[in-house]
Amino acid sequence: MDTSATGRPRTPYRRRLLGRRVPVLLGAALVLALLGPFGTFADLTLTQRLAYWVGLIGLGGLAFELLTLAAGRLLSERPEAWRALLAGVTLAVAAPMTLAVALLEKSLRGKDMLDPLGLAELSVYVVLVTLLVSAIPVWLELRDRGLLAAPTPPLPLPLPLPDRPPATSAEPAFLARLPARLGRDLLALEMEDHYVRVHTAEGSDLILMRLRDAIAELAGLDGMQVHRSHWVAAAAVAGVERKPDGKLVLVLRNGLRVPVSRSYATAVREAGWVEKTGP
Repeated sequence: MDTSATGRPRTPYRRRLLGRRVPVLLGAALVLALLGPFGTFADLTLTQRLAYWVGLIGLGGLAFELLTLAAGRLLSERPEAWRALLAGVTLAVAAPMTLAVALLEKSLRGKDMLDPLGLAELSVYVVLVTLLVSAIPVWLELRDRGLLAAPTPPLPLPLPLPDRPPATSAEPAFLARLPARLGRDLLALEMEDHYVRVHTAEGSDLILMRLRDAIAELAGLDGMQVHRSHWVAAAAVAGVERKPDGKLVLVLRNGLRVPVSRSYATAVREAGWVEKTGP
């Protein structure tokens, strides 16, 4: 999952792993052990089936997790390629797992499936099980990344408050949504699931709306989107850092660091932000 401007993940990786992936893997292994598909019910005892399926599902889940973490770095720069990356990860997991299942079947049940035809047939079952087991965690991960269309709760209408006058025609409409305590010195916006985290010189807060809608309401304010999950005001940029891999990181006046994706790096350079060296 994308990191926030402060570098912390919006949804902690450990919570995603222990709260989503591990329970699904264990549940799938238990169901397969009870059902005993592919002849395992007749040939193996319940204890053997548990060991068989927990071992295979655990090994496949570990391989899928490692490859998914590697693919996630590419996904942050090319979110539109998630289908191709997912297909590549699935095939990359299926190949070694097919060989592992073939060796296990030969040693455990005496079935020799190491010939090309046997491996091809076995790979179909491996891909099918991989897709079934990973479907829920992958769907949740894609939804959290904003790559799947998810129902968005209705947005509350901004109410005029005595200490927060409504926006005038001279300022962007979005500024009327800011709590009075945050002032009007907008520094950056950051996407967090169905919310937008607003950063101003006075602090930060969450507003229930989509980032693209917030950016649309900022028309007229000097700034730009620098990442799929971040928008930055031009006046907020105090400096620019360059990572060893060439990626840019904007340093804002309040100390926040905002990543610049490669797809927006050219626009950032053309705006002259890379020449900023700090206050």
